[in-house]
Amino acid sequence: MPTIFSHIIQKNFSAQYEDVATDALAYLIKSSPGAHRGMMKLLRGLLPGLVPELPELRFKTQQAAQKEEGTIRPDMWGFAESGTRVFVENKFWAGLTDNQPVAYLEELAKCAQPSILLVVAPKAREHTLWSELQRRLHREDIKVSHDPSAARICASVTTQHGSILALTTWENVLSALEDETVGEQLVRADLDQLRALCDAADSDAFTPVSGEELSNQRTPALILQMSSIVNAAFQQAKSKGILNNDGLLPQRDEERIGRYARFGRGKEQKLPIAWIGIHFRLWRKHGRTPLWVVYHEDAGGQARVAEAQLASWASAKKVLALNDEDGRHVVALDIPAHEEEPRVVEAIVDRLQEMFDCFNANQISKPPDSSNE
Repeated sequence: MPTIFSHIIQKNFSAQYEDVATDALAYLIKSSPGAHRGMMKLLRGLLPGLVPELPELRFKTQQAAQKEEGTIRPDMWGFAESGTRVFVENKFWAGLTDNQPVAYLEELAKCAQPSILLVVAPKAREHTLWSELQRRLHREDIKVSHDPSAARICASVTTQHGSILALTTWENVLSALEDETVGEQLVRADLDQLRALCDAADSDAFTPVSGEELSNQRTPALILQMSSIVNAAFQQAKSKGILNNDGLLPQRDEERIGRYARFGRGKEQKLPIAWIGIHFRLWRKHGRTPLWVVYHEDAGGQARVAEAQLASWASAKKVLALNDEDGRHVVALDIPAHEEEPRVVEAIVDRLQEMFDCFNANQISKPPDSSNE
């Protein structure tokens, strides 16, 4: 149920959801012995029986640590007498920064052990965010061992550095604090306020837009850049015989901007028709990238065939590929960060080439439905 607190934040400070929620959580843990106890139980539940127990911690927000490559600024720090032991990174819908999680884990590796990086996120983002965290560890070749299930922890691994990376939800954190604050009426009222804020942030309801967001020219610039990249990648892929658009038209609506294409040089290839472009709803739901390849089961796309042909490749390459509730098979086109446009276009064309190779490895006998042509 919305509260005055959540209403004010949603109306006037929606861009600061994470900062406000972090400050509220830190205040509760600092001011309430029960809330502090609940947070410590949640963190200690991550430690295997043979690992020394995590000492009592005090928590601070928005502390900065200087590294050779730059500054990291976790949302919350947990300190003991021996120094830093825990980073808590609170997320709603903001993406991971370039430093997350690797630079945070490397910093924790310098501390007394055990040390923990706990990422808190909405339940709706649990699986996609954990997938992205794992992908970043894999990209940096950081070895991990998967930990046993812990109470109210969605997933956790112990890294080769010794530090633990774990993911939980706002619901789990708030429930852990509520369990230890029975009888603390004022604290429970504050927890209700924070829960309402988290529910509002997790909602698909309309969020009032700030003047800063409306005048931020970086947003349309990014969309225009993505459109340019899609067009350039399509033209390169077409010239290489990876894609063709014979008889197929661009398609856009309120959710997406892109075009249909076949893999291969002509209709005779009998490979699935795919839609390729910027998909706003998939971008919003899964994060990771604005660019997607979408196969429709009912429009010549043969979603299930595409899924079967691409499954082994997607698993080996750590590509986000999944079936959605609309019967589509969707594949993320990851964009390399901090690269010039030619390198970004090359990376997308390389991924399309890999998908084409998968289809060519076992030609599909059923021709695409011609209803879209």
